[in-house]
Amino acid sequence: MANWTNVTREPETGLPTMLVQAVSIAFVMCVCELVSAPVMVSAAGGAFALMPWFLVACLFAVAFVYTVGFVLLWAADSFAARLKRRDALMPLIYAVIGCVGFGIWGYCVYPATMNSIITRAGLATLSQGDSLMIGINCAVVGLAAFFLGTAAMPRVMKSKGRIAVTAAAVIALAVFGGVVLAMTWSHLA
Repeated sequence: MANWTNVTREPETGLPTMLVQAVSIAFVMCVCELVSAPVMVSAAGGAFALMPWFLVACLFAVAFVYTVGFVLLWAADSFAARLKRRDALMPLIYAVIGCVGFGIWGYCVYPATMNSIITRAGLATLSQGDSLMIGINCAVVGLAAFFLGTAAMPRVMKSKGRIAVTAAAVIALAVFGGVVLAMTWSHLA
């Protein structure tokens, strides 16, 4: 068994593989959140504007990837290390774990946050069907992001500069999302 301090590194950049994967997954999740923002806004009955919700969704996605996502990446890597056809199955294992993990996260976090805002605004809470639809949407986003983030994006992220710019961009989107969320809650308090 390898020592826990032995870290797999990308050959081109020398950066830890999980870091490159996490940055890639966060980027793909933010793109997916932009695409699915109209679905989320319509689920809330139009209570949110499109771009502010996109920023809040990026906050949730980036927070997921940089906390729970690292644990899921480690779990997927540990599980796949025991398989014989590891290289062929890795993207699928990551995709399934991302689907389940972000689906659960999205089903719990997104509707709770949306309800905390729309009830303060005097609107009706999300129905269970809307919450389920949001969870399914997040599961699809998790599946796509973990698959693309581990299979395709590391091939694109071949320089430390690209990785740093991408990480800074998704963190900036998350910070702006946090500002929007804080301003919204303070306005409705």
